[in-house]
Amino acid sequence: MKNRRLYRYAAATMFVVVTLLLAGASLAAMPLRMKSFAITDPQMGGILAFRVLAPADWRPAGGLTWNTALANLVTANVAITAPDSTAGVFVHPSNLFISGQIEHQWQQGQLYLGMIVMPIPNSPAAFVQQIVLPQQRPWARNVRLVGQKDLPEWANSIAAANQQPGGICRGFGTCARFAYTENGVAWEEDFYCVVLVVQPNMGPQNIFWQAERNLSVRARKGRLDTLKPLANAFVNSFQVDRSWFARFNKVHQQWITARQQGIANAGALSRAISRSNDAFDAALAQSWKTRQQAEDRASREFSEYIRGTENYNDPTSGQTVELPGGYDHVWSNALGEYVLSNDAGFDPNQHSNNDWVAIDPVR
Repeated sequence: MKNRRLYRYAAATMFVVVTLLLAGASLAAMPLRMKSFAITDPQMGGILAFRVLAPADWRPAGGLTWNTALANLVTANVAITAPDSTAGVFVHPSNLFISGQIEHQWQQGQLYLGMIVMPIPNSPAAFVQQIVLPQQRPWARNVRLVGQKDLPEWANSIAAANQQPGGICRGFGTCARFAYTENGVAWEEDFYCVVLVVQPNMGPQNIFWQAERNLSVRARKGRLDTLKPLANAFVNSFQVDRSWFARFNKVHQQWITARQQGIANAGALSRAISRSNDAFDAALAQSWKTRQQAEDRASREFSEYIRGTENYNDPTSGQTVELPGGYDHVWSNALGEYVLSNDAGFDPNQHSNNDWVAIDPVR
């Protein structure tokens, strides 16, 4: 029963969100072309896992990794960088941790039921400095926290999307800026981080915690502030695919059952991952709807912190899309791409055969 409770309250979600930036002296000085990058899951046959908007000429790298030894099963390690590598956005791996009473029985860093035994840092910024930066920026030197802003409403909305029966999920969010040098180059990096802490109502005095948002934006020193207006558009463009969500949940339930029965057959679970389908039962469909509503609230809360964006009606997708502000003319096409310009004489259809359609801001 104890193991079952542990798994029930373990928030095994990895919903990846990231922050967009673009190198350049003026964000609105020239046409900006953005496209929807599709991040796929190769172990599930290459199906779409999530989409996110980024400048069309930026280069994506990395992706999703499954590890059946871990309770969260899948993590993302994604970078989307400018062609000259002077700026980039990053999704950092987010594992599931356990702390509390277990720390007296297991050594720090060991796995317990697929969770990493680790004390909770004092804040999301401390989590970034103590865990994320050493792992993701091993060559960084002279690391220092130079600015921080708590984001409680954003964190609370994300926590609402991850509530579990029989426990309380709380969120702690921040935007923390770190400065450092790497291979002789001075960088600044903003980390957008929300740590979720799940406290069960019953059972052992252990708590489960995970960085539900673990993403960053970095640029050469002195350039990061000019890129802020694009961050909100990028963060709020993230969309988890419904079919991938269904398959992940199905495999995760199989993993929990196997662990509870003392079965540790990684090969069998790997085959289950590749054979999973996208069937939604009624309970999962309701869970998806509830989560999406909470994610929508989280998106609105985040928009309150980072200004400089505008919502547009996209007739191609039939949805509202959030794009960088400061542009008088915006077009979209059927490929999920957008062009933004302040040049009244500019027409993307003169330079492309993708049938660009002008779209209007939401009023």
